[in-house]
Amino acid sequence: MRRKEEFSFLKGSLSRKVNMDTKNNNKLYAINYSNVERRFAEELENYKNHPELIDIEEFSINYSFGYHYSNDIDDLHSKEAMFIEVKSYLQNLRMCA
Repeated sequence: MRRKEEFSFLKGSLSRKVNMDTKNNNKLYAINYSNVERRFAEELENYKNHPELIDIEEFSINYSFGYHYSNDIDDLHSKEAMFIEVKSYLQNLRMCA
């Protein structure tokens, strides 16, 4: 009986988080994909002599952080979601090229 009481707070907070996540689909950011492509093309041009230094993940996290910083958004989940979207977009773009 005591064990159940001890960890009951975990179950409650998890169910509230799941309910919040399913109801809230609003994004705090808007990705301008032409801007992402242009900025990544600049990155490729800057490192054309050292292509081993080009990293999609690093570019994506920097782009996401820069967007959130310049728009004064301080939300880790939003930064991570934008990072994942930009990274997957650029990876798909490179596969098609």
